[in-house]
Amino acid sequence: MSHAPDREQPPLPAPPSKRRAAAAKPTQPGPGCGRPVAVVGAGLAGLACAGALRDAGREVLVFDRQTEPGGRCALIATPAGPFDATGAGLRPAGKAFAAQLQAWAEAGWLQPDPQQPGHWFARGSLQALAEQLAQGLTLVSRVEVRALQRRDETWHLETEGPLPVDLAARVQQGFDAVLLALPASAALPLLGDDSELAERLGGTGAESVWALMAAWPQTLPLRADRLDADRLAAAGAVLSAAWREDSLPGRPQVSGIGSRWVLHATPAWSAERLAARPFDVAKGMLEALQAAVGLQLARPAFALTQCRPDTHVAAPLKERCGWNARLRLGACGDAWHALKGSEGPERAWLSGRALAQKVLAG
Repeated sequence: MSHAPDREQPPLPAPPSKRRAAAAKPTQPGPGCGRPVAVVGAGLAGLACAGALRDAGREVLVFDRQTEPGGRCALIATPAGPFDATGAGLRPAGKAFAAQLQAWAEAGWLQPDPQQPGHWFARGSLQALAEQLAQGLTLVSRVEVRALQRRDETWHLETEGPLPVDLAARVQQGFDAVLLALPASAALPLLGDDSELAERLGGTGAESVWALMAAWPQTLPLRADRLDADRLAAAGAVLSAAWREDSLPGRPQVSGIGSRWVLHATPAWSAERLAARPFDVAKGMLEALQAAVGLQLARPAFALTQCRPDTHVAAPLKERCGWNARLRLGACGDAWHALKGSEGPERAWLSGRALAQKVLAG
């Protein structure tokens, strides 16, 4: 198995208008590539990988157990309004992702952060961005890939969930390559044919993080719509992020709700409370918010606490992706393509693009 060196790849070259036109055309397998490629996972990494393969003329099927694309970017619907619990924005660490974000902004999918030049917010939500990226792809939703089998140089998938009638025959014929765009905990059970790749991915240390989504009937008396590093530090190593969700571009307003906030706990604080009651976790995070802003806040009218698995990757790999050219089995996601200062969305996108290049080079 080979691993690519640590370097950035160029952003998507085509302007948005040409990309939309290309997405509308049916894709055909390239010369000598009679079988399609299976991408497992429709988060940012999977969509980046599948989109690059599609643009190169390969036939791609994207499998995801959820109804909509986006993976961990999925919007959470609640009686108090929708919450985008993934993050408040997109911040590039490298030139390639910065150029890609600029291209998405030109397409109308992002809006600049007025407080931080070069930072961006997704219009509507990160899931809305994922839905744009999924345009033109063949997405097999509500189908979970449970196991992989390789016979006669062809990959066959063991799936759970109803396959669309028009795709069932294509799935049964098998795939040229399988690309896992999944968090480490979900990818590892599928990597039995490549113990080296499984070992590397298993050492990245994916950690669960508690998230609290809370809503108040009134606007909170805070000076900013998100807490900076100094404010977070005042919370005593409890919170890693806190932002006002309904102040972001395209977020809907809900009658009777004056403000919606999302709080993320630190991985260390979360690890000590994985078995805690959600009520106790919410209480501790709200107390930390009050300590951070130095105010006594009213009790929220709505609160939802979730322990979100694989949210933080402790030790992402410097290699751009994992690829076994002999087996034609690969992995991508935010556990790969580590750049100094990079965050999960950037690593996921760049890693997915890098894995597509490996497949095409093979």
